[in-house]
Amino acid sequence: MHPYIPHLLNDITAAYRTEKPCQEREKSFAEILEEISRMKADRKNTFGYFCGLKKEDFPPSDQLLKKEMKLVSSAFKKMMRSWNISCWLPKGLPADLVYDLLIRTLERKINPLESGMVQFSYCSMNPSNCLLGQHCTCLTRKASEGGGFIEIKP
Repeated sequence: MHPYIPHLLNDITAAYRTEKPCQEREKSFAEILEEISRMKADRKNTFGYFCGLKKEDFPPSDQLLKKEMKLVSSAFKKMMRSWNISCWLPKGLPADLVYDLLIRTLERKINPLESGMVQFSYCSMNPSNCLLGQHCTCLTRKASEGGGFIEIKP
């Protein structure tokens, strides 16, 4: 095992959200829309700012074994959930791509939520410039006129 991995896992554990979100009262639809607008407009700091980790804290994926990347990625996803954040990635992605994309979330600007979830996605729904490349579901789905997506048969 890479000698840095145990230290990195400790750093990820230390990055868990420590303050407990308060129990909120039920909000009206108008209050929810206002909160969403404010959340989008007020994004000044990155996820790394809030959790205390930096992209530079993580070794490049080409220096790690597949099992090490999976171990770090799993711990990182759990830490993200403590901040009410998730990252949508299709199943079957190579371990190095999952690792690299998860670490990129540290540079994304957010406002942590007290309730609900923020979900990051790296699919642009345009196969020519999608970061997920040949693994993306945008290669097999397209937007339908009525909303949602339809499967494309190869």
